[in-house]
Amino acid sequence: MDTTAAPVPTDGDATGGGPAGLAPAVAEPAPFGVDPSRSVRPAVTQASVERVFAVVIAGAAIGFGAVNVPNVVRQLQYLDPVWGPVAAGVMAASFLFVGVTAFVQRYAQVAQIVCALLFLVVLVTWPLTVHTALPASQPPWPWWFCTVASTAAAMGFAPWRATVYVALVPAVYVAIRLTPVGGEAGAGAVLDGLYTVILSGGVLVIAVLLRRAATAVDVAQATAVRRYSLAIRAHATEVERVQVDAIVHDSVLTTLLSAARAETPEAQALAARMARNAVDHLDAAAADVPGDAPPVSSTELRARIVDAVAGLAAPVAVRAAPVGGLRMPATVADALASAAVQAAVNSVQHAGGPEVDRWVRVEQRGSAVHVEVGDDGAGFDPSAVPAARLGVRRSIVERVVMAGGTATVESAPGAGTRIRLSWTATGGRP
Repeated sequence: MDTTAAPVPTDGDATGGGPAGLAPAVAEPAPFGVDPSRSVRPAVTQASVERVFAVVIAGAAIGFGAVNVPNVVRQLQYLDPVWGPVAAGVMAASFLFVGVTAFVQRYAQVAQIVCALLFLVVLVTWPLTVHTALPASQPPWPWWFCTVASTAAAMGFAPWRATVYVALVPAVYVAIRLTPVGGEAGAGAVLDGLYTVILSGGVLVIAVLLRRAATAVDVAQATAVRRYSLAIRAHATEVERVQVDAIVHDSVLTTLLSAARAETPEAQALAARMARNAVDHLDAAAADVPGDAPPVSSTELRARIVDAVAGLAAPVAVRAAPVGGLRMPATVADALASAAVQAAVNSVQHAGGPEVDRWVRVEQRGSAVHVEVGDDGAGFDPSAVPAARLGVRRSIVERVVMAGGTATVESAPGAGTRIRLSWTATGGRP
């Protein structure tokens, strides 16, 4: 029978016959390590929209202001000699303030609100500014800046305030334009007002829609980052759980079982040595800090496995295989070595006596390391193993999978057992 990462035996009989545990499929975890908030840059965000708004209104204010300077100067002869130049100068200053915010964005909203309010004041006080009626062919100079002021209001005010402003400014302009101080334009004034309403209203609608879309993108991105953070925590918790379960099974439970069965002085000495090793293993796991240990070569991995299986109660042959110099992270080497040793221990405990042929082989093929632990002993039926058993599932399969490798269990009653572990370096490098 062949199972790859699921279903797999889950107790200390991974390579031998007899009772063993089996768990449901163990899916390979999704890759981690790439922060989506950095690798994916949303096309529309609140900050980017506000930046575009600031640049657009700055360009419009400076552009319209510069183009219409001659028109404003020509009308000064009809205006109060004091208030006329002051009103024009105030509007010019507000346009310059808006223009500066293209480079200093934190003042953009303040500049937009100031510009809109000053324009409204200038427009409302226009009748007090004129001392000679304008010709019908000349609209009051604020007309040339209605759209700029309405756009500034649409970007600086809240939507409902901007809506009131966009409706109020054309209405005031039409009322002034129909009077002698505004040139008594008649029906043309109404058309100008409608034009201003349509254009300003369109700007307002676009601004509101873009802001809502940007807010939705920001919320979605924040939600994605939060969920990613939770997934990382869950992944780290799962890795820690698998590690602790594997240590408990490999070291503590195996030591307790050996101690309970120790009836001879040799067996008691072996149990005492296993107890010391278990304590050392737990201490090492508690002090382990990811990234501290240097990479391990496949040759060192083979030597570690060979040294460990040499101390088992039954002989385990080491089969020859080519081993290169591929280097792997220490966590990967620890997972492969621990899983291989546990598989050999399971074989010694469950597959049969010294007459059973047991072997281990470590081989490098290109950028991949393969470890096989097998025997020709009693074997077992993986599908009949209770799911509550933890051996193979925690100590072998999940341990290797969490390190980025794969584990395959092949066994059948009377046909022996083979456990194959492998790990491939990404791009041929660890």
